[in-house]
Amino acid sequence: MRGPARDGRWRAALLSALVFPGLGQLKGRRYASALAFGAPSLVLLGVLFRRVWLEAQARLPTDPDELLGRLLDDPGWPLHLAEQIQRENGSFFLWITIAILVVWAVSVWDAWRGAAPKAPAPKAP
Repeated sequence: MRGPARDGRWRAALLSALVFPGLGQLKGRRYASALAFGAPSLVLLGVLFRRVWLEAQARLPTDPDELLGRLLDDPGWPLHLAEQIQRENGSFFLWITIAILVVWAVSVWDAWRGAAPKAPAPKAP
């Protein structure tokens, strides 16, 4: 049997699971929880992108002609570069992935739990 409470739980959990951590809480107007999951997700993703950017920048040739030559000689060179970056920073990628997954999983659980149906208020006599 489907009901509004069950649908609300699914919507909240799916928003946090499939769109972005904290959106399920935001839908339920739980702003502090939304911030508690959204901000760390953004920070972790920012740290990840910054690390990849710096590692790639350190390995890219500064001469545009050399860069073009590498791309023309070996079209798979960007993939080899990504593999080298991943191999040399394996533990960083492992720990950042674990951290992102933990924030994501707890966000989904919290969105599901937070959208639980509330007990009806007692009726006044």
